[in-house]
Amino acid sequence: MGVLKRNENKCMGRRHSVTTLLKVLFISSILLVVSMNNTIIMGEGFFIIDEISFTLLEEGERGTVLTVQDDLLYLFVSNSTQEGSFADSIRIVDVQQPENPEVVGRYDLDKDDYVVDFKIKDNIAYILRQIFYSGGINWTVTLLNITNPSNPVELGISAVETAISYIFGLGSWCLVNYENYTYVSTDFELIIFNTSNPTLPLKVANYTSTGGELHVNLDFLYLVSNGVKIYNITNPINPVFLGEVNSTKHTIAGSDLYGNYIINAFWHSGIQVYNCTDPFHPIICWNFDFPDNEFFPEGTIHDMKIIGDRLFTGANRLNVFDINNPQEVKRIARLKIGGKAIDRLVVSEDYIYLTIWGRIKFYSYSENNLPRNIGIGISIGLPIVIVASLLIRRKRR
Repeated sequence: MGVLKRNENKCMGRRHSVTTLLKVLFISSILLVVSMNNTIIMGEGFFIIDEISFTLLEEGERGTVLTVQDDLLYLFVSNSTQEGSFADSIRIVDVQQPENPEVVGRYDLDKDDYVVDFKIKDNIAYILRQIFYSGGINWTVTLLNITNPSNPVELGISAVETAISYIFGLGSWCLVNYENYTYVSTDFELIIFNTSNPTLPLKVANYTSTGGELHVNLDFLYLVSNGVKIYNITNPINPVFLGEVNSTKHTIAGSDLYGNYIINAFWHSGIQVYNCTDPFHPIICWNFDFPDNEFFPEGTIHDMKIIGDRLFTGANRLNVFDINNPQEVKRIARLKIGGKAIDRLVVSEDYIYLTIWGRIKFYSYSENNLPRNIGIGISIGLPIVIVASLLIRRKRR
């Protein structure tokens, strides 16, 4: 009888332990659901992303985010409410309170102008403008004083240039500043302007190139297309070619500079990282390919931006990557936003500004939020601790 009683007590104890464990797992799963509200978890980290509702564009207007600096968001806005004409402008929006953005300034453009690229340096905006006409594409570089954002003042406009050729949808037009010079890349040209006198941007050099995006780091100019070409620009008007590396992916959707690394994002083939530490021999050091089940349209990229150690890409999904080690990029977040694709994105420390089919959307984001970390830690860690305790207890018996 004593043996049977002891066995019965053991069985009851085990049943009680299993029941307790199931209860804990149930409670933990609830905690996990609560913790994951508006949270995207992948790999080693997670983001909390929330949409901010507001009304910024009027009926008939389409907007494109350009850049954000000092709590000011710059937009290119086209307005087709007037029959047969467009009242286009660059608008400056105060986003100190993103839930209540306020347009504080604007710079009106001529009819048929289109803003291709927009950079800011020392309170001067550098605008690359395309002017469409029946014979092709004209373009200019315009300098705008934005010291007083409520009253942007046009400083100077370069002479009108004509594109020698234009590849619709495939070309990448870009400008970048270096000291007193502005470099412009079109589909087949690299053109250099002396902008030391902002009232008179003056073309000083013209080179044939493969086009692409431009980045400057120290005295190096990176011309990025489906690959990277590196130039020494110690003599700003006479770039000296140093080295290049060709991409194994196509077609580029955007690029950015991270230290001595160039990171390219491609329309349908993921991300590629180029180590340019040795400018004479840049190499491909990392590839990221979307899984087969995300290839299309989820694995599509239209635009990308880097802020800090994070790379953001946008299209049918917003993806966030940890690039702290650029030779081992890790995706840490993935989110579908609405039912349409992200065309353009701009990122600040706490907010993401998106262009989605001509509409503007704001999202706040934070990473590794403490209260939700605690919730997830409890929900995942507690069952593990309990199971381990039960196994140890059973072993001792």
